[in-house]
Amino acid sequence: MEDTKDYPTRDKTLVGAAGVHTVVAELSLRGLIALPTIRNTAGVDVIVSNRTGTWHANLQVKTSRSRVAFWPVGAKYAEWENPNNYYVFLRFHPKIRQFEIFLESSKRVTENCASEVNREKEKGLKKWTPCFYPRNGINKLKAQWDAFGDIHNPVV
Repeated sequence: MEDTKDYPTRDKTLVGAAGVHTVVAELSLRGLIALPTIRNTAGVDVIVSNRTGTWHANLQVKTSRSRVAFWPVGAKYAEWENPNNYYVFLRFHPKIRQFEIFLESSKRVTENCASEVNREKEKGLKKWTPCFYPRNGINKLKAQWDAFGDIHNPVV
């Protein structure tokens, strides 16, 4: 077996691209139309639609090359809150050599981040980049990813 010391790569740009393409591939296999945006498009990494065009969602993809317990989301998280906007969180699981994928609505990410920012402020901690902490809800986030798009995607 190959040396896994640098697997996946340490290049954050390539890890991020792998995350976006993993999301697109998974959604395409579900029969959804999933299109990655061009690099550095603010906010939206993937646009997804059902085949009839009656439903769409915008996805912000956050990818980590290790099994993290939180993901940085950036200071403008509250501006991105919208019923059609979602965050997809990926973390690489070295034992199975693939990503674990989780989904949360932009509303819940905004609530979570605002709560964490306030908690840090109350403790007098240094201001950090806002992060999403799933806490004990990781299985719920996994189930949300697994079901994403189902009700909008009739079997053809």
